[in-house]
Amino acid sequence: MSVRGKKIYRSSMIASMRVVMLAVVVFFYHDLYLGTFQEEKFLAEGAFKFMDVIRFHLKYPTEFFWLTGLTIPPFIYYCFVRGVRFFEKGYLFNNGLPFLNSWHAYEEVKQYKILAPKSTLAMFNEKGDIQLVVDGSIERVIAILDQHGVQGDLAQDAYVRLLTNIRKFVYVVLVFTVVIYSALKMGWFRAIT
Repeated sequence: MSVRGKKIYRSSMIASMRVVMLAVVVFFYHDLYLGTFQEEKFLAEGAFKFMDVIRFHLKYPTEFFWLTGLTIPPFIYYCFVRGVRFFEKGYLFNNGLPFLNSWHAYEEVKQYKILAPKSTLAMFNEKGDIQLVVDGSIERVIAILDQHGVQGDLAQDAYVRLLTNIRKFVYVVLVFTVVIYSALKMGWFRAIT
């Protein structure tokens, strides 16, 4: 058996955040679809149906590959892979990228506080770090922490910190969208010759 013990639970992104991420991906593919109708080589072929767009991108796949590589892996990672993994002896906190994960024993957690009912709690550890856990079923996380003797506060304070972190998430998504959209519009990923 490993030092961490058996895996008990993994938190996942709440549905509303998944919808936001999906909307960004759909936005980019929709823009690629509409942008195809402005390509000179596409217009020269004189075909304007959906399958003609697909054939065009099969013939000139560079922009499609760049778009797919820059949007689909982050979407899959943040929506379905990333999460806090709870084990018998502690938890693996995901700080955004796989190589930034940090291990924490349950003994390091001083307390937790509910920030939003049924979705978000903050864990305060001995080092002074505050780690947010967002999950569609936060009751399961509370049960795990309670089983390991972590003191909890069910009062909904520190709500401002939650809003700050949601604001940061929205900023990251917006900046990512603007940067990739700008790069697409400047033709950085286009290789149509």
